Amino acid sequence: MTDAALIKKFKVDPAAGYSALLDRYTPIILRMIRRFLSDPDEVMETYTSICERLRQKNFQALRRFRINSDLTPWLSVVVANACRDLFRRNRMISIPKSVISRLNEREKLIFKYYFQDHVPQSEIPETIEGRHGMPCSSIDVARAIERIDRMLSVNKRWHLLAALGANRPTLSLDDSSDSGGTILDQLLAESDDPDSSTPAQVTLLNRAVKNLDPEDQLLVLLRFEHEMRAHDIAKVMHFENHRYVYTRLRTVVNRLRREVIRAESV
Repeated sequence: MTDAALIKKFKVDPAAGYSALLDRYTPIILRMIRRFLSDPDEVMETYTSICERLRQKNFQALRRFRINSDLTPWLSVVVANACRDLFRRNRMISIPKSVISRLNEREKLIFKYYFQDHVPQSEIPETIEGRHGMPCSSIDVARAIERIDRMLSVNKRWHLLAALGANRPTLSLDDSSDSGGTILDQLLAESDDPDSSTPAQVTLLNRAVKNLDPEDQLLVLLRFEHEMRAHDIAKVMHFENHRYVYTRLRTVVNRLRREVIRAESV
């Protein structure tokens, strides 16, 4: 069954389409998950979670799938979201010392109750005042949660980046791509001789990517290695919209271009 026939089946008989999807794509889904996770139990837990998501509300996700969309990028987003949820649950257990040291006593309590104990946000002011005798309003809680989440954002994306790189080859920047080209293609787009790229340039480029901050490395991986579209990357990385992805990618690619040129001239 072709992808086009499979997608049409989602509309006519979503249960049969679901079974056909798993028959055809389970090996691919598992490979995607293993790019994020290495623990076998977590891999199977995430695979089960993805199956449950696809079955929810009488296969709503499949029934709403757009006819002209591609299955693989869509599945990449489903997998990334499932893995991100697992990372989020895991990260609630602890908080980096670099973050906790910047919190006041009330913010530390808010972190404990909201992020670790999963107390509803609306109940936290009363909990803190009743158990600790410390003034705490709903505004205090909202501001603290926003501040803590902002400080954790780079850290949690770093863990996602590390998981993406686990048990897999180094980013293949010189491989061809069907979704707009590799970073190397973009870096050489303005070159007079685009066929002049060498293994040395690829080495310099890989080194430049490793020097990016964790969030930009993740952006590069999702776009050029996982071939995700801008709107999907915006969802995974919690960016405001897909236009920000384009703007930031241009900035990153230009920075990489400058670093490669500088390294070549040394």
